[in-house]
Formats: sequence, C-alpha cells, structure tokens
Amino acid sequence: MVFISILENSNLLIEVNEHGAQLNKLFSKKHNLDFLWSGDSTYWGKKSPILFPIVGRLKDDETIIDDKIYNMNQHGFARDCTFKLIKGNKNSLTYSLTANEETRTRFPYNFQLLISYELNDNSVKVFWNVKNIDSKIMYFSIGAHPAFNVPFKKEEKLEDYYLAFKTKKDVEKYIFEIPYIKEKNKVKAPEYIFIKPEIFNNDALVYNGVDEVTLKSKDNDMALKVSFKDFPFVGIWSPFYKETNTIAPFVCIEPWYGIADLKDSTKVFKHKLGVNKIEVGEEFNASYEITIT
Repeated sequence: MVFISILENSNLLIEVNEHGAQLNKLFSKKHNLDFLWSGDSTYWGKKSPILFPIVGRLKDDETIIDDKIYNMNQHGFARDCTFKLIKGNKNSLTYSLTANEETRTRFPYNFQLLISYELNDNSVKVFWNVKNIDSKIMYFSIGAHPAFNVPFKKEEKLEDYYLAFKTKKDVEKYIFEIPYIKEKNKVKAPEYIFIKPEIFNNDALVYNGVDEVTLKSKDNDMALKVSFKDFPFVGIWSPFYKETNTIAPFVCIEPWYGIADLKDSTKVFKHKLGVNKIEVGEEFNASYEITIT
C-alpha cells in the first residue's frame, strides 16, 4: 500500500507520495485547479519524479566507479523507491531514502537522501539534502522533473502559453544528439519562448545561467513560477510527436544539479559532466520553489 500525505493552507493543497517522495498534487484553491500533471501513462506516467543519483542518460546505461562497471537506467533509481516519512507538521514533510543492499548494486555508496516540502502562502519549497555516510568521497547528481498542465484550463489554447525567463548575463544552451549531449553554445539570454510543439523536436531545451522560469498565458493573469537561483542546469521538456506535430498536454520545468552524459563520455563517473562530490561525513543542500499566482 502506498501512503500519500497532505499539506494545505488557505491558498494551496499539496499531496506527496511516499513512492519516489514525489509531488502527487499541486492544487490552487484560488483558481480551483490542480496545476500538476495527472500522470496519465498515455503520454507519461510520472508526475514529479526525483532524479537521483543521475540526471539524464548514462552512455550505454553504464558508468565506471572505482574501476567497476555499474548499470543504471535514465534518471537513476530514487524515483522508483519507497521513501520513509520521518518528519511532518502542518507546514512541512520530510522523506528519507537510505542506501541498502539493492541500491549498492547500482550505486556503490552509502548515502542518505532527504526530500522535504514546505508550504508557504502561495508556494511550495522543495529541499534536497544528500549525506555521505560512506568512508570514501561520494559522487552524484540530483534533479527535479515536475510536469505542469498546459494549458492550465482545457478550454484554453496551447499557442497562447509561453515561458518567461529570469537569467544571468551569460547563458549557454546544451544540444542533444539524443539521448546524449553533443555540444553547448553561448546564446542570447532568452526572455520569452512561446510553447510550440517544434521547440521540443530535439528533446528537451537545456540551459545554464537561468534562475527562474514562469509558465503563463497571454490571455489571463495566472502564472506558475519555478525559482532555482544558481542551479547549474535547467531542462524544459514535453514529449514531441513528429507524426502529428503535437506535444503532450504538459510541460516539465526541471532544475538540475546534473545532466546527461556527453556523446564522447569516458563513462568514468567522477569525470561525468555536471557531477557533484561530497567529502566523507559531509552533505549537499539545495532547494527550489514553485509559486502559483
């Protein structure tokens, strides 16, 4: 049996599923709408998975750690694990996943991963805490993959929706040779991108130098903002269907501390693009926020 926990205030109600410690609902009382994707497997059966200990695809789905080869599917295994709810009050929930015999067959480190959700007025803040409880330096990646309904209302039109960006001065865009990264290019910092199916015809849009992405329509005042200041990467994705030149009825805005392997990757995990490291006994912390107005 899977347990779902609820947090709510006067503006929002969220549900969190212990399976993957992922958001299960993001309901605005003001708008009487759930902004989170339903998880309809016709398009994509996930809602807001945690990507750990990798983001994206490993070259040939394998990596080399301490001279041994380990196999891991795209985005890692945390999204398929059952977390334990270890703390909760009226405003926050904290879930824990600790390394075990099964995880060590794919990722040979002892770790504790804590995922926390905090409800604040019209936003939910998501915290990541990764502890190295091993006797050696630990390397890892972590990312978010929340999917949001687009359009927000069924009677609205996709072509009226756009992404607004808050960026640093310098922005780079990563180019896929699916499913790997082929190159990166300096680009003019994006301000607005209207959502058209063809923008996803080569998989996700991936940037660095972006601190915030807002999803909204030109025809109303509703907005969903994802804030992730100083994150090294953000991915924006929806499944693209070439035959019909359409996308699924959602868009993912994905803050990442990690990225897919390079096309010419050596497969050595500690040299992986975007990998993070934690010294013995130390920890990593990061957070991002979703705001609905």
